[in-house]
Amino acid sequence: MQLYTWFYSLSEALSPEKEAALKADFTQFLSQWKSHGVPVEGMIEIRYGQFVVIKSDASDSRPSGCSIDSLKRSVTSILNNHGLEVLDPAHVFFRQGDGSITQSHFRELGALAKSGVLTADTIVFDNSLGQSDDMNRWEVSLKDTWMKRVLN
Repeated sequence: MQLYTWFYSLSEALSPEKEAALKADFTQFLSQWKSHGVPVEGMIEIRYGQFVVIKSDASDSRPSGCSIDSLKRSVTSILNNHGLEVLDPAHVFFRQGDGSITQSHFRELGALAKSGVLTADTIVFDNSLGQSDDMNRWEVSLKDTWMKRVLN
């Protein structure tokens, strides 16, 4: 099965209650999501209370421009209704030494690497994989991503 995937990084971690409410709202939207009148098989996953991951099965009905626009509008609306903000892709999320997840603006990564906060083995979340079905490449060592250039 080929999947298209969209990643949304939240500005704050979710409580279990807020996560359940979000899943319910996204499930409602996805049950009605269509592309040119054909239902899109969509799935919602919330990872680590910090990332909303929307997937669609491309083998049934490939999302088109209008249905992708509908998805983006709905994500914004649902998150706004819950008082949540999506951070733009310039924010990079990574695991600290204790395993907790934090984020920083891309422009700060070089300084973080120089200070030792980021190393080649730091686990980062590569949200640039949009519309990829390879989730094994999403949570990886910094040295295995396009971000490795900050290590020089």
